[in-house]
Amino acid sequence: MTTALRADAQRNLVRVLDAAREVFAEQGIDAPVTDIAERAGVGVGTIFRRFPTKDDLLVAVVEQRTVQLIDAADAALESTDPGAALRSFMETAAAMHISDVCWCEAGSDLFGRDGIRELIDVLVGKMGELLTRAQTAGQVRSDVRALDIPVLLMAVAKSGLMLEEAVPGAWKRYLGIILDGLRPEAARPLPRRPLSRREFAAARDGQTA
Repeated sequence: MTTALRADAQRNLVRVLDAAREVFAEQGIDAPVTDIAERAGVGVGTIFRRFPTKDDLLVAVVEQRTVQLIDAADAALESTDPGAALRSFMETAAAMHISDVCWCEAGSDLFGRDGIRELIDVLVGKMGELLTRAQTAGQVRSDVRALDIPVLLMAVAKSGLMLEEAVPGAWKRYLGIILDGLRPEAARPLPRRPLSRREFAAARDGQTA
């Protein structure tokens, strides 16, 4: 009987997380827990027994999404064409951002949490590997740094999300402009030095550098 109950609880957890990911992606971080419970086919109490607060549920969803991006970066690193690998990852990441209102709305209060912060660091490290490979192959300008990539992706995501309902897919134009700007032949001296890790971490965690 204990095993059966444990299996039932695990099924409920999977349903809750799947529903939360869908509802937060559609409605953003202000989505009510009642909508998640309804989609999961469970009571609100079931959710709060596993996640004491709505923020705890949000953290779990953002962690899952970050792991998906890490997996996408790992898949891109297996490519034998470094330039195409970086472009493919950025396209995948941008599309994932656009499809997920929650990810775009998540601020420093979520990204600065223990667990998520460490995952973001892993993700940025993977982006750095993709970038370095593409630069070594002469396919990306040499003055770009790993921390530039998530900032560029967030620029596409936030503007693209604003346009998406009225002009679906408009974000692809702006990502294309950015990708062209990464090519060595497009390089011009940049007006400012790259972000330091301390500055990036401060922005991510909502602090002053």
